[in-house]
Amino acid sequence: MDSFNLVAHEPRMLVLTGEKTFEEMKELAWNKKTAAFGGLKNLLSRPKPEDINITHSEKQYKPFWHAVCSTHFEYKRKCEFTVKISDPIVQKVIVCGEEKAIDPQRNIKLSRIEHCLESTTKEIFIDAYSENEDDFSRYITMPARELGQTEELNEGDNIVVPVKVKAAYIVRKLLSEMIKPIDADEILDETVKIDTLDLYFRPIYAFEYTWIPKNKQNVLEFDGITGEFYSGKVLKQKMTEIFTEDALFEIGGEVAGFIVPGAGIPVKILQESRKRKKIIDKT
Repeated sequence: MDSFNLVAHEPRMLVLTGEKTFEEMKELAWNKKTAAFGGLKNLLSRPKPEDINITHSEKQYKPFWHAVCSTHFEYKRKCEFTVKISDPIVQKVIVCGEEKAIDPQRNIKLSRIEHCLESTTKEIFIDAYSENEDDFSRYITMPARELGQTEELNEGDNIVVPVKVKAAYIVRKLLSEMIKPIDADEILDETVKIDTLDLYFRPIYAFEYTWIPKNKQNVLEFDGITGEFYSGKVLKQKMTEIFTEDALFEIGGEVAGFIVPGAGIPVKILQESRKRKKIIDKT
């Protein structure tokens, strides 16, 4: 494993920008209030719009990971193959100055050295709270601002949903899927690159609706960027971070132990300060 080389770019923490204002989202939520109870099949049991009020609203920031991993494996292997000598008059075969024996089946065995190259790339998106894979690809082309710490999002009544999935988990998941045994006699290069390891926060507006005559509550969440809405929940209080930021983004030691337990596999981290805030224009 001396040829193994893992290069991981410094993880980044980003927040999507350009979300709609609270007033815009509240107006949208008000216009969609009957949808909060739209699962009722009986038309007679559906609420009238005037019987529904918005009884609670809040802005949440929900996290997800975007990671891209690429591999480059270069190696040599010896391979034997059989050549049929069909002409019965042939008694000897000389290849590269070396005489090859013809077996009773009229075959000779030759060997060759194969120089092999394998390159692959994999991209994943993972909900950093639920740990489920999901398709967040539409967000990564949108404008985003780099964060130094999550406290920057925690102003006012904003609720930051805590991150349950550490960067090391994402890297280990990628490595477990992309590193495989190599049938080789000589390994020239095994390079695995974590090209992207970004933690995004996306703004979500959650509205609790109350069907007053029935005293029933339902919640719709509205995506602050796209305006999409779906069933959700309100949190009603700020949440505590599960990891310190140093623990959240640490990958070196954990990943080295995962690859070869007890061995000091070098993990090169390309340092880029997460403390630097900037606008990333991806449009």
